[in-house]
Amino acid sequence: MRELNVMEINEVSGAGFWSAVSSAILLGATGFAAGAAYGGIHGGDQGGLLGVGVVGQLVGVIVGPIIGIIGGSILGAVLGWNDPDSVNAIATQFLNNFVNGNFK
Repeated sequence: MRELNVMEINEVSGAGFWSAVSSAILLGATGFAAGAAYGGIHGGDQGGLLGVGVVGQLVGVIVGPIIGIIGGSILGAVLGWNDPDSVNAIATQFLNNFVNGNFK
């Protein structure tokens, strides 16, 4: 019987599963925030009915976070399986851009 290296131990023990789950939750929450912000900012850009973009913004604020959660969770699960540090870097970069006003 041979000794296992670190990568083989992680695969056998299922260590990547919990990293993927926590990363999916983190980027799902980040996607929710980004979707709500984008939907609220740009949802009513075209004016809408009678030149009022309220309906478009309302739909954007509802649909944007849903799409953000789905996309963020899938991306977080895929990236977090092997490299959860990159997920933390993405979430931190989004938060820094949002707080500094670079989010457009």
